[in-house]
Amino acid sequence: MPDLRPPFLRGLLVASLAVLAGCTSWSNEIRQAELAYDEARPDAALAWLDVVGDDNLGRMGLSDRARYLYVRGMTEFRLGRRDDALFHLALAREVSGTDGVGLRREQRELMDRTLTELTPTAPMSHRAASPAATE
Repeated sequence: MPDLRPPFLRGLLVASLAVLAGCTSWSNEIRQAELAYDEARPDAALAWLDVVGDDNLGRMGLSDRARYLYVRGMTEFRLGRRDDALFHLALAREVSGTDGVGLRREQRELMDRTLTELTPTAPMSHRAASPAATE
């Protein structure tokens, strides 16, 4: 039986399925990064996060975006990359909002403590505070 749907509808269906597949993939990749982070394997977490990439943030839903940014920031922090950690965690806090969309309570609390440690103390600085400055 021939397909009687107009080409536009077929194209829309194919595009919709591709977007859904991408969303599922992002969630899976982020979940794998979370597991690697929780197992204290920051290099593996970073590898999973690199698969997703910062350039896909605009295509993610808020929950996936917040989770990605949180795990990215905490992984960067664990690797000693304080400026990158500050950048990603500050974005995670903004994306998750006051309700903590996408983040568990303990993640939100750890993120807030880490951001307090990283927040620059020098006037007009964009660089993360050094470990000695927070003691």
